[in-house]
Amino acid sequence: MWRKTLLAAALCVLSAAAPAQEIVESVTALTGASGPEELDEEEIERWSALVARPVRINFATEARLASCGLFSRYQAASVADYRRSSGDILSLEELALLDGFGEEAARALAPFVSFETRASPGSSSLERGRVTTEVLARSVLQLSEGTRSGNHAFKARTGNEDRWLLSVAAKKTPGESWSLSGSSAVYGRRLPFELVLGDFNTRFGQGLLLWSGFSLSGVQSAAAMDRHPSGLSPAWTLSPGSAHRGAAADLTLGRFVLSGFWSYGKCSGANLTWLARSGQLGLTALSAGRASFDWRWSFGKWDFFGEVAEDFRNLATAVVTGAAWNPAYRVRLAASVRGYPAAFDGSLAGALRSSTRSADERGAALALDYKALTVTADVAVHLSKATSQSKVVAKYAPQVTESLSVVLRAVTRYRPQDTSAWRNELRAEATLTAPDGLSLKGCASFCKSAGFAWLTYVEPGYKIESDKLRWSVYLRGTAFVVDKWEDRIYIYERDIQGAFSVPAYYGRGCSLSAVASLKIKKITLGARAYATAYPGMSGAKPSKSGLKFQIQMSF
Repeated sequence: MWRKTLLAAALCVLSAAAPAQEIVESVTALTGASGPEELDEEEIERWSALVARPVRINFATEARLASCGLFSRYQAASVADYRRSSGDILSLEELALLDGFGEEAARALAPFVSFETRASPGSSSLERGRVTTEVLARSVLQLSEGTRSGNHAFKARTGNEDRWLLSVAAKKTPGESWSLSGSSAVYGRRLPFELVLGDFNTRFGQGLLLWSGFSLSGVQSAAAMDRHPSGLSPAWTLSPGSAHRGAAADLTLGRFVLSGFWSYGKCSGANLTWLARSGQLGLTALSAGRASFDWRWSFGKWDFFGEVAEDFRNLATAVVTGAAWNPAYRVRLAASVRGYPAAFDGSLAGALRSSTRSADERGAALALDYKALTVTADVAVHLSKATSQSKVVAKYAPQVTESLSVVLRAVTRYRPQDTSAWRNELRAEATLTAPDGLSLKGCASFCKSAGFAWLTYVEPGYKIESDKLRWSVYLRGTAFVVDKWEDRIYIYERDIQGAFSVPAYYGRGCSLSAVASLKIKKITLGARAYATAYPGMSGAKPSKSGLKFQIQMSF
């Protein structure tokens, strides 16, 4: 078993086939997550697609900028206004000077935007689009307890991303038939509108009434408290469970954006948003008998945000509101309160919460982002269940030297209703990089709840990037001792582009994985091999292994 797995890992390395995951730092910064373990597969898939096909900021219409999920409505309008008055944006430094951005936000956007231009200085490239096509095929083979299983996936997208898009995604899992999803989108040029047919995401307000796609549970940073809604966007995902299926459209008229949508089997609704220089106000109504009013407003160094929603059928009112203070560069202090009655229907919501639904919860949160330090505290009470949770997260992530970065993270959680009321976690990571492409990453993680658990791994890597060729190889060896399920440890692992792996380690054992990528011109090959065994356990626990292969083409 182990010989076969090691051979498969070696073949992965030699064939140099899944891209490195350096985008994780930018993703966590833009989403407000404190680590990749708090993200999900659908979100990583979306961001990976943006890395493979960055948004061409000088070609995209305002509607396209707003729907891609990178920018708030105000940021999209700011980019459009700047292009009309000053021409194309040619660098991150120039983007940072625009209203609504700043140096830190621009730096986080770097992997996902392109400053390609075909215009002379002072003019715009907006009218000069081009058609591109992407095709992705993936196969996953797994072996556990002597049983083989696997799944297969296919994705394709084509269009001039600034005017129209067509996309389709299909996935086959064991015991299930093929699942299909797809969408088409049209973006107006002179008349700024967006029309989407098929699968789409909706993000309005603070997510209290309606929010599909990624949504954090709990407070991970000060930046995570204030949601930055992006309205409607076409979905291109292999995990469309949270997406809507139907038709959606929006139209921008001056400072007003009018959106309407119909979702099969869920609801229909509309939103009206007013954009101002200092913020925005929005009204949303659903056919399911719910409506909300949301706001985001800035006064100097203060930002205020919130949403009030009414469930008319159940006669329940829910609210989330807060404020943030930005006294200096890279310093932000935020506080918020929330109240979601048990009678409130939060089935379509994705607002700030500690549980998995925006209902039956009262809570308050504080957060401080101070340069490399983030500290958050959150308290939640669920009255109908007579349960509660208190959680404190502290993260310190300094760039020690140009080649050495460190991440220290401590989490304390208290649930008095659980058998093991306290759960304490401590994690230390260090990454050392060299100019010649070599890197070395190490991690030690500890958990104390029902018992004591630990996990450690070492991950050497090598990456080469040039105009014609890009390839990378990463190996990871992990050892762990987790005797009780309550002490399980979640660790993010590198995977092929668009895939996501955060396994829960439980038992006594070790694992080995190899991830590699090779990009030649328009073709990217990716592969991952992994195996886990439990030689340190007295009881029998079956080993498991798997292989992933992927090919992606862009034209």
